[in-house]
Amino acid sequence: MNRFDLHLHSKYSPDAIPKPESILKQAKALGLKGFAITDHNSTASFKEFRQLQKKEKETIIVLGEEVKIIEEGKIKGEMLCYFLQDEIKPASFEEIIEAAKKQGALTSIAHPFDFGRKPFTKDAGKEFRKVHALEVFNARAYSAEANRKALEFAEKRKLPFTAGSDAHSLQELGKAGVECNAKSPEELRKAILKRKCMVFGTERTAKMEQGICSAKARLMLNE
Repeated sequence: MNRFDLHLHSKYSPDAIPKPESILKQAKALGLKGFAITDHNSTASFKEFRQLQKKEKETIIVLGEEVKIIEEGKIKGEMLCYFLQDEIKPASFEEIIEAAKKQGALTSIAHPFDFGRKPFTKDAGKEFRKVHALEVFNARAYSAEANRKALEFAEKRKLPFTAGSDAHSLQELGKAGVECNAKSPEELRKAILKRKCMVFGTERTAKMEQGICSAKARLMLNE
């Protein structure tokens, strides 16, 4: 079985540190078959990752984005968009779904029931049917209950699912993700949609991790 971390951030996210080349190096060292880069509302890393992918054929790099969901002027959650070509701006749930559809992207609601990070709960049962998948394990979840609830929700409705470390530092990379037999981007997409993946991961204190990461980021900016 191959492992994939489907939620991580690079230096192109305002609160993250890792450089693209460092992410690839760490992923290989951890034995990951691939990963999805999902920076906050940005695809600025795509150029670098595309260049890295040309040199590194064995590791699958999925280009993605974590997009803020805005409803009535307020942040209502975040959506992971995978296999993107172009950036999707923060927008309403329906607008993000439509923008992703035009690119043939795969969508997954990030940490849907994590109370610490604006969980998306607007008419959950109805709206979740419009996305391809649900993130059922996020290693940065504020509580194990958030992950448990997401998994139960997906299982009850037979929704495909994703999982990831939500890494903002190299030390967090690979702490969670999915396992499947995929050996190519298309096989990974199919494995997710056909629910052929298994989840792996370790939960930790997200609040502490985020505080450390933010402190490091501030120090780097002041250097």
